[in-house]
Formats: sequence, structure tokens, C-alpha cells
Amino acid sequence: MNYKKIYKDETHSGAYLFFGKEKYLMENAVGYLLNKYVKGTEAFNYTKFKGSDVKPEDIISACETYPVMNDKKVVLVRDVTDFIGENDLKKSFYEFLDKLSDFVILIFWDTGDLKKTTKFYKYFKNNKRDIEFAKLGPVDANRFVKSYFLRKGKKINDREAALFIKESGYTSKNEDLVLLDLISEMDKIAAAAKDKVITESDIRSLITENIDTNIFAFLDAMMQRNSEIALVEFHNLVKLGEEYPIIFYHIIRQVKNLLSYKILSEKNISQAEMMNKMGLSKFEFDKKIRVYERNFSKKFLTEFYEELIKADEFFKTSSVDEIIIFETLIIKYCQGI
Repeated sequence: MNYKKIYKDETHSGAYLFFGKEKYLMENAVGYLLNKYVKGTEAFNYTKFKGSDVKPEDIISACETYPVMNDKKVVLVRDVTDFIGENDLKKSFYEFLDKLSDFVILIFWDTGDLKKTTKFYKYFKNNKRDIEFAKLGPVDANRFVKSYFLRKGKKINDREAALFIKESGYTSKNEDLVLLDLISEMDKIAAAAKDKVITESDIRSLITENIDTNIFAFLDAMMQRNSEIALVEFHNLVKLGEEYPIIFYHIIRQVKNLLSYKILSEKNISQAEMMNKMGLSKFEFDKKIRVYERNFSKKFLTEFYEELIKADEFFKTSSVDEIIIFETLIIKYCQGI
């Protein structure tokens, strides 16, 4: 069920399963319940457990203890997958959940990736107590962005909010990009913006700066043949919403420049003439190409360049996930010599 049910229901009791990508929304929902039911009495009426440490009997004991000077109590169990993995939950535990007193709000918080095939998940699904905190759709994401900027003392109009969401990559196929990532970017934009109203220029300057920084880090890691960092920086670029053709272009350009240097090095020409023929700045020629060309052989660069040409065709004709193709190319490139 959608997380908005928590806010729509007038009263709450019994057991809930909180799961989904949006940790920020989960934290807000837990905060809402705490504020509504146990504010000022948390020391007596709010119990937290870690899934890896707690036993079923600990949860049962906490839920059976009456609230102190209050009508309700909240019990939170984080890391549900750990709890399930560490404990063989018997039928009696589910019967206990069925009979929870009205004074208890028991929340199981999945911070991992709880499989929907488990008996535990199906129990909450069948009882309509599965509360999903999924990534927001375009309309809700727009509202969230506008609301957050207002809390930061800034205003953003619908058009600019939609632009920010698109450029951030939140609505792309990248499932790892969540609201906490958007908040980090919005904090930077709000701090840098000179006026009260966020403009397209404010958004584009930050997004461009982030992408430029990451593309250089990505290319440096590639030339250093550090596949671990290269893969991390590649996924950072995807998070920022950089388009695959742009990333691919930079890889081809780098390989072509390294290969050109190898070929021109065999000719009787000066370094300055080589730089001019390659059309590179002095910085890129001296600090990048000349420094890292020794990491690759001419034979490897020639073969890899041909492979990139084939990959370009593969992108256009295949339905294979682009990320898989990129990861394969990155690993092979960093292994080359």
C-alpha cells in the first residue's frame, strides 16, 4: 500500500511493514507517528530494536508492556531482513501479530531488500499492512521539490522544478537515486542562489558542474586502469542524469587520443607538433595523454577502439541493458595493456 495511507488514517494500531527505496519518506512517517502518539513520553513509550540483535520474544515482551502515562506506545524494529535471517519465525509469532493490543504500534522497517516471496512479506500484504515508500512520481516529486525549497527560504516554479528533477536523473532508470540525493543537490542550489527565486541558470550551473567534475574523475580512473573507481564514477554520472551517448563519446575520444599519440610517436615530429595534430590543449596533452599512454599498448588500443565501434552499433540495435555493456567495457579497458 502507498505510504500516504499513514497520513490519511485517523488512528493507528497493530503491526506495519515499512519498505521501499525512499528512506527519507520512511523517516518522516516514523517521525509523524512518534509526534502524534508519544511526543514527550518517548523515554517510556518508544522502543527501538536492531533486526540483527532482537529475538521474537523481545518484541513480544515490548509489545505486551502497557504504555506509561499515555494511550499508545511505538515499537520499531529496523533491518527486517536481518531479523528474518537470524530467527526462524514460528506460526505463534504471526498469531501474536494478529492479536496485538490497540495501544501498540509495531513497525518493521526494511532497510535492505526484503523479498516479496517471503512468508513475512506476504503476511503484511494479505493484511493490508504493507506500506511501500517507493520513488515519487513526477507530480509528487515536483511538489516535494517546491516544498523543500520553501523550507530553505527559496521559491521554485513548476517549470524549474520539473527541469531540476529531470536534470538530476531522479526520474531516470537509475533506481539508486533517491530523495536524499535530491536534497543534497537542493541544499547546494539554495546556498549558491543569489535571489529568492530559483532560476534555470541556478539549476544548470550546479548540474553541469557536478557532471563535469565526475566525467574528469571517471576518465582519470580509466586512464589509471583503476576499474573500481571508474565503475563508481560511471554510476555517479548516471545518477546525475548524464546521457549514455555522452559518456560513450568521452570513452571513444580518450581511446582515440591515446592511440593517436602512439601512432604519432613513431613519426619524426616534435611533441608540440603532435599536440597540434591531435588538437589538444597543453594541459590535456602533458598531464593526461603523455602521463598515462604508457599504461596501454598500441595493439590493445587498436583492438579496443574497434570493439568500441562495434559496441556503438550494439547500443543501437540491441535491447541489452546499457549499464551492463558499459560495465563490461570499463572492466576490459582497465585490464588492457
